[in-house]
Amino acid sequence: MNNSGTITFTVNANFNTAAIQKKLDAAIHKAQIKLDAQIIADSNFYCPLKTGALQKSAITNTVLGSGKIIWRTPYARVQYYGVNFDRSKDPNPNACAKWFEAAKAHKLEQWERLVNDTIKNS
Repeated sequence: MNNSGTITFTVNANFNTAAIQKKLDAAIHKAQIKLDAQIIADSNFYCPLKTGALQKSAITNTVLGSGKIIWRTPYARVQYYGVNFDRSKDPNPNACAKWFEAAKAHKLEQWERLVNDTIKNS
């Protein structure tokens, strides 16, 4: 203790940064898997449903955890950009062009919360 009434301590900490990084990477990957699955579900809510093949293609062509959602049918691009898209003829009343953008506009905050909560609780 010095004359001013101040106490000073020196603390040295050793961190296993490799272990911390490994745990963080695992938590991020887990969050990415959950996010990918949620984005597919939320986007397919707005995706055309005529036969169901377009919506199913996201499930079968996406590798969960990759961060890349893929709708793969011969007509996916045309449908996404709304070329000759007649919403009135689609059995999905929520169907629209740019279905990912529609989902993102409605769900972005929930997606962010999902990622943050997953990482925080891992």
